[in-house]
Amino acid sequence: MDRNRVVDELKRIIYADLVRVEPHCFTGVGAGAVFTGSFDWHSSVHAHWALLSMARLTHDAPLQRKLLSRLTPENIQAERTFLNNVENIGFEMPYGRAWLLLMLAELSNYEESNNLLLDSFREELEQQLTLWLEQNSALDKVILNGSYQSWLFIFLLLQLSQPKLETLHRLEALRPRIENVREAITTTQAEESDSFYLPAILFLVDQTKEPSGKDFSYCNDATPQFNQNLSFKNCHQAGLNVVRLWPYALDKPSRGGSSRFFKGLEKILSQPDQWRGSFELISHWVPQFIWLGLMLEQGELLENHRSESSAIT
Repeated sequence: MDRNRVVDELKRIIYADLVRVEPHCFTGVGAGAVFTGSFDWHSSVHAHWALLSMARLTHDAPLQRKLLSRLTPENIQAERTFLNNVENIGFEMPYGRAWLLLMLAELSNYEESNNLLLDSFREELEQQLTLWLEQNSALDKVILNGSYQSWLFIFLLLQLSQPKLETLHRLEALRPRIENVREAITTTQAEESDSFYLPAILFLVDQTKEPSGKDFSYCNDATPQFNQNLSFKNCHQAGLNVVRLWPYALDKPSRGGSSRFFKGLEKILSQPDQWRGSFELISHWVPQFIWLGLMLEQGELLENHRSESSAIT
């Protein structure tokens, strides 16, 4: 598999989706300052995150300029004001806000950004999301959920967003709650509406702490389970196929052979309808999930986190 060609195709699809203005896009949400287009607000947010990290890792200066022209301090502040309005307190909480935190962490890599604004906004979001995790830590129905209320996935995104040491300590205090439901998580069967395969997310959550003798071994079948008749009811299965591969992105490939991650990814990429087909069903989110896997495979995200978490005793 030609990795560079795959990244270029992902970049093309995500950018084309980001700037869509067709009426079916939910452009009337948020402040309307920047996260319009795409399919909905959180899809626009993680599209910006994906493209920002692509621009950085592929040294794509023109793409960088386009993105920074959208992500101006004025536009970021407008979205911040919208999110902090009392009437919007539940808007995109927790899913979209967790992606926004990850995007702001990526944006902070660019010297052109207003770091004072980003730092204070990131701290606000960290506080909001950590509080949400704490308030919902006793609810099995939230933790054992593979959709937009996925406690585990929010925990993971918060960990990957290079939070402050105080936030990391609060997150570590929540790990016993994960242990209480670990067996249920590892044996869960994804529902048709789920976007996340929880055993895979749990494996990555385990990687965000110092290794211990009780680490969870992820041994799921990496073979995609294709449904050739995707609809709004079952299209999340396409994302599940990608999420199942994320743990394998951490494998070291065998000498002279492809890793399980790339073998599985090649099978997905051979089915265009499963990753770049219908905009409404697939292309506004699955390419971003594929890119997250590629970032993990490159040593991004988790590697950045470990340098921060090493300070925790």
